[in-house]
Amino acid sequence: MEVLVSIAAILFFGIICGKLIKLFKLPEVTGYLLTGLLIGPYVLNLVSLDDIYILEPFTTIALTFISFLVGAELKWKYVKRLGSKPFVIGITTSICALILVTVGCILIGYDFKISLLLGAIATSAAPASVLMIVKEYKANGDFTKTMLSVIAISDIVSVILFGISLALVKDNSSILLSLIEPLKEIIISLLIGGVLGYTIGYLSRFLNKHGDIITLIIVAIFADILVCHLIGISQLLSAMIMGITFINSFNNHITDKVLDVIDDISTPILMIFFVLSGASFDFITLPSIWLIGLIYIILRIGGKVIGNFIGSKIMKETKNITKYLGFTLLSQTGIAIGLATLAATIIQNGELLIAIVVASSFIFDIICPLLTKYVLKKSKEI
Repeated sequence: MEVLVSIAAILFFGIICGKLIKLFKLPEVTGYLLTGLLIGPYVLNLVSLDDIYILEPFTTIALTFISFLVGAELKWKYVKRLGSKPFVIGITTSICALILVTVGCILIGYDFKISLLLGAIATSAAPASVLMIVKEYKANGDFTKTMLSVIAISDIVSVILFGISLALVKDNSSILLSLIEPLKEIIISLLIGGVLGYTIGYLSRFLNKHGDIITLIIVAIFADILVCHLIGISQLLSAMIMGITFINSFNNHITDKVLDVIDDISTPILMIFFVLSGASFDFITLPSIWLIGLIYIILRIGGKVIGNFIGSKIMKETKNITKYLGFTLLSQTGIAIGLATLAATIIQNGELLIAIVVASSFIFDIICPLLTKYVLKKSKEI
């Protein structure tokens, strides 16, 4: 019963704060995060730590759903027009973030293992808050398509770089086998996502009722989570592949029919996810991690911005992409926390990694929507 009250509080206060924040011309996602802070365990305690733990499976479902939506934004005709640009920028932003964060943490006295893994985690880019801005303001254009493509590429690159970093910090481990792991995860994700994405499109041809289509999407999301859990890989990459396969394998009549239904259910899912993210922010850990957390945030921002500048210059990108795209790649909630949790089981003081990533994820989720809205306005796409 208490959990139901918490869900009701999340939705009620989320709607109110989401609308109030728009009076200040701020994105709704900022209101949702502040709602979480307000009703979370460290302020009003309307949503307790136990409730957050119980609702953790919902966070997993929401992240999978968001990854599917990002994949569904990547139509092949747009990706083909963009060419290799998103790939180069995704690689350069990831490598620069890795180098800056790793070196910076070593210089302030942290050991090589923690520093390298933090650097690898810094390479990831989460789509949740960016997608929220795209949908809220109906952003569309080359900048938006490039931004979403770079985020997708960054997640693939982050899995590979994290696998390499993990191989380097493990004691007496086979580096070759450790390098094969991320490649295996990508191949398996391609297979799972490809099958589920095609299945959604094929079966939706015979469905017209909204309820039936929603049920199909839910079954596909749950199947992705279950299969990936049984295999032992992250479901986020396969969910993105699922969206890419679906949007590129069927005609507009079928894809529009499904996406229209998804639009109807996406708002409460995204709202609950971001309110829970805000409620999960732990003030108690801040005094012990503030220095390395601040270094991590500053250097990760620097890595993304500098890396985007380098990649954009190499590919002779437009002025707006060269100057601004890096600022839209800061959100990391999701895959970064998953990587930190995995790393914590391998090295000593792994709890430090989780604390830094969780705390910085909240900060990035506050600033990234604001920067993304500003940048999309500068690019005249909202």
